[in-house]
Amino acid sequence: MWQRVRTSASMLPTLGYLALSLIIMAPVLPVFTTAIPGGPIAEVDGWQNVWNLWWVHRALATPTNPFFTPLLFYPQGVDLTLQTLNISNGILFLPVTALFGPIAAYNAAVLTALVLSGVGGYALALRVSGDRLAAFIGGAIFAFSPFHLTKIWDGQLEMITLQWAAFYAFFLLRAVEDLRRRDALIAGVFLALTGYTSWYYLFFFGVYTLLFAAIWLAGAARERRVPMLRQFMFTAASGVTLLLPLLIAAGRTALTTTGVIGMRFDPSNPLDLILIHSANLYDLFLPNGLHPLWGSAVETLVRTWHPYIGAWNIALGYTALALATAALALARSNAWRWAVIGLAAIVLSLGPLVHIGATRTAIPLPYQILLALPGLELARRPSHFVVIATLMLAPLAALGLQALRQRATHRHGYLLAGVTLAAIAFEYAPPHWSLFPFRIHPYYAQISAVPGAVIEIPPLLEASLPLKAQIVHGQPLVGGFVSRPPRYRFVEQAPGVRQLWTMRPDDTHLFVDRADNRLKEFNAYGVRHIIIHWAWVAPERRAELQAALRQALGDLAPVYADEELSAYRVPTMDSGTVAYASFGDGWHTEERDGDRRWRWMGPEGEIVLVNAGEHDAPVRLSLDVRSYAEARQVMLLFDQHLLGDRLVEPAGVRLSIHLLLPPGEHRVLLRANAMPDPALPARLISIVVSDAHLQTIQRRIDALAQKM
Repeated sequence: MWQRVRTSASMLPTLGYLALSLIIMAPVLPVFTTAIPGGPIAEVDGWQNVWNLWWVHRALATPTNPFFTPLLFYPQGVDLTLQTLNISNGILFLPVTALFGPIAAYNAAVLTALVLSGVGGYALALRVSGDRLAAFIGGAIFAFSPFHLTKIWDGQLEMITLQWAAFYAFFLLRAVEDLRRRDALIAGVFLALTGYTSWYYLFFFGVYTLLFAAIWLAGAARERRVPMLRQFMFTAASGVTLLLPLLIAAGRTALTTTGVIGMRFDPSNPLDLILIHSANLYDLFLPNGLHPLWGSAVETLVRTWHPYIGAWNIALGYTALALATAALALARSNAWRWAVIGLAAIVLSLGPLVHIGATRTAIPLPYQILLALPGLELARRPSHFVVIATLMLAPLAALGLQALRQRATHRHGYLLAGVTLAAIAFEYAPPHWSLFPFRIHPYYAQISAVPGAVIEIPPLLEASLPLKAQIVHGQPLVGGFVSRPPRYRFVEQAPGVRQLWTMRPDDTHLFVDRADNRLKEFNAYGVRHIIIHWAWVAPERRAELQAALRQALGDLAPVYADEELSAYRVPTMDSGTVAYASFGDGWHTEERDGDRRWRWMGPEGEIVLVNAGEHDAPVRLSLDVRSYAEARQVMLLFDQHLLGDRLVEPAGVRLSIHLLLPPGEHRVLLRANAMPDPALPARLISIVVSDAHLQTIQRRIDALAQKM
């Protein structure tokens, strides 16, 4: 009987949070498999997370490494290790994706996050206060906080998934208080789940762990410190062990993408991403910015000091803060530790410098210490540290409410709890959810049976429409939408593709053979589908785009056209040997005078050679070069192998290099002594290229055969 009572007591909070979550998500329930909720950002980020769920299901069903997709940024693909993949949701909701589709999986993940975040916050608050009713309200404060609902409003599923962090905090507390190894192991599991969901939350709760350990060890009796330290170490060891595959992959990715996804804090730049994603001192005193009554007024006010952020809402809630204050006043011995951690998180959320309204001061803050640590320049959202403060409010609010109820009569205590819950419900009232149904053009279904990469024009690198379409057609995309775009040379270099990508025809003579058959090149690249969204092309750019289409596709006619889009399908043909060249790093911008074109090189310059075929290709690289001011020795290397030296005179010389070019991307490196440019002393120049060609030997033989 007592076991049944205990089970009911533990299930009641879960059922309560489920009921509240269903009320909050009620508008979504009738369209659970066909639409997602949110605000303007969710129309982009939300569908990106739907794509994440779809991709994880596809990858694991293949099977393929889910942390790398060849379906975006074709043909190189993109590493998803440091992206917002949140693979934990992809795996946990795999059955939902398989049975009902990724939209249902997304909505199920959101609903689950609300319920389990409440349960996790409740468990922590109950452990601290021992009062079930007060703990339920504490869990509700965490689960339905303005911060959490804002993440749903923004469609950021990796940020919506707060529950693992709450369970981690609960089991970490049990591990150091009860000194049971099992609790430390479970805490490590939840730390790993946090990391496999969000890099940000792993970082934040790594900092939380350090603060928690310092405070609890400092306040512990001397004989308990060593056992507690062992528990911390075991928790960290188990978490890191489970995270090791992800951490190793992330380290490799970071090393190979330095300068692409990383950034340095620049306090002199008013648009520095770390600064604009830092909390403002005024933010902490504002009411819920998504509230249906006053949310629009708060948003208008916030826009004056956060003009570049889509949705901004880190309100903690006046009722929750009042309960936390009561806890510090009436139950200080139990409350002060949680208050210190919460206050530290708030200070870190302010970022590296103090912002007061529209004024950015030069007053430094502790976040600058974190930025000094290697790799943490990737932590671009200091304001999200407030998530720790929202979790700390769960035990603080429970302690405050418990203390107030103890000073009231039994009946008045329940009345106080009811009034408190009503006040929180009013303060945390959810917004009027917009619903975004899954809509794409019906043409995309037609290309699912025709293998080949898809180019969407204009390029949509910060929009989710191509991802939504890919869920239907399943073909690789040239480009794509990820949170940290990689360096993407293909669209900068590949003839035909670069004209479409820039939406203008080539007007250079360097490395351009105007006799090329671009359709053969598109075949060699594996690009089959070219889709033009004319409504998204600015009127003044349409003539240039039409010229680029003629240059890239010749007289190829669309296979489909309506008011929304035109679709071209590259016919299948024997592409033969296709190789191309382009200028890489080390070259100054192309200069021109009438029909003349030239590019200066600094101390060294790369020429990128690409063999788009499957077999080695004999090619000849021809460069007309002359040196600046005096004769210069030019060193030539191919893929770091020395080819030799050539003396280049100011009068000029033609360099001809014959190579057997393997498939893939390669580099010819030129090195020469450089001098300051008299016209632009800040730049160094050595040699200048006035004509450049790459020819396949077979192409030359074919041309001679045609003449005969």
